[in-house]
Amino acid sequence: MNGNIFLACPNCGDIKKFRIFSSSFQIVEQSPELGIRTFETGVLPSLRENDNYIECLSCFKKSGYDIAADIGRKYSQKNKKL
Repeated sequence: MNGNIFLACPNCGDIKKFRIFSSSFQIVEQSPELGIRTFETGVLPSLRENDNYIECLSCFKKSGYDIAADIGRKYSQKNKKL
């Protein structure tokens, strides 16, 4: 999992705060203006190593990491063009 990937919630569209679950657990905060992560907690081991999803801290819905990363990548590219 790349720490530089910008995420976006496919459910509510939030782009600020997420919990990331994979082989590790982490909470991240992002800046929509800068298009980068501004805060990351330390990486904690996850007891569910096969998980690969995010949880939006606005709507509390779970989404696939790859889907959120793809939407976030498109958001970043769109904002860089502006």
